[in-house]
Amino acid sequence: MSDKYIKDFYNEICNNLEGNYKIILEPKRNLKEDWIEYDQVKWDLEEELQTLVNKLLQNKTLTFEEKIIEVYKFICLKYIYDDNVLFFFRRDISDIENVKYIAVDWYGRIVDETWKENRKKHNRRICYEFARYYAKAINELLDGNEDLEACMVGDKENTHYVVGLTGKEYSAILDLDDFNKIKDLTRLKLGLTINGIRILRDETGKLQSAVDNFNKDKLNDLLEVEKAKKDFKEKNVIEYFSKIVEILRSYNIDSQGFMEYMRSIIEAEGIEIEKIWKEVKGGPEKRYVRCLIFEFEGNTYLLDSVEQTLSKINKEDLDKNLFIFNPEENEYPYYGG
Repeated sequence: MSDKYIKDFYNEICNNLEGNYKIILEPKRNLKEDWIEYDQVKWDLEEELQTLVNKLLQNKTLTFEEKIIEVYKFICLKYIYDDNVLFFFRRDISDIENVKYIAVDWYGRIVDETWKENRKKHNRRICYEFARYYAKAINELLDGNEDLEACMVGDKENTHYVVGLTGKEYSAILDLDDFNKIKDLTRLKLGLTINGIRILRDETGKLQSAVDNFNKDKLNDLLEVEKAKKDFKEKNVIEYFSKIVEILRSYNIDSQGFMEYMRSIIEAEGIEIEKIWKEVKGGPEKRYVRCLIFEFEGNTYLLDSVEQTLSKINKEDLDKNLFIFNPEENEYPYYGG
């Protein structure tokens, strides 16, 4: 791959995205820029993903762009987002005008073999792991084509990572777990359209065509949700929320997907939410899941992402051994996977 494409891609990122970004490359490359970072972990694929890539390499009917969409779909359907990582974020208030949240390096970024072995026991992953897998898979699928390359793109605060794909014909940001909205990790499990691929340049239309073909005949939202909006939203907001909870429970989605979907529904009504963490009991390690609390018409409600319920509560009655407010103000040791 020509270093020129990577340099041009960085300029495209600066021109199209807000914020400060860096490009992360696999170890043992000689490109040296102040916006380049080299990963400290070798990029590998987990067994099922490697099997898929090998199968796609033998497939002569799909285009390269269709193949990378197949990998995107596979990751979205197989894995869930590990929101436990967010429990360990630290809040930096050294500059009160610019409060920042800082990710810890040892959760998914700089890991050892023990971590990798522990990760094989479940399907929870974080953005850094997704970006590693996907970039590695894409580069293997290139099969010697030096006109394209996948890399990782991260913000300089280390809070989020995505895949960058760039080369002669097109460039794009591929983000299957944007935690500011309903992730494609969740959307694809619900049978909805891909929303996380942002094409910056596509001179041939190949990549856009692959995305459009995948999205063809798929909905942007669930029909049951659209019906619930018509039937309940104007009559009783809490009943409307409860109906969406019931719908999501029927799809058996994960706790993080449930939370982010409900958060989007609640905030769309102009209601402010408060994050609270709940410990997941009965597992082999301590794990925390994000839940939500909000006020509406004089009452307080808890959206419990573990139980996937919505209930009226008194905050003071919550079990302090089970629910934790503001974990970013403290430090908690974690050495698992």
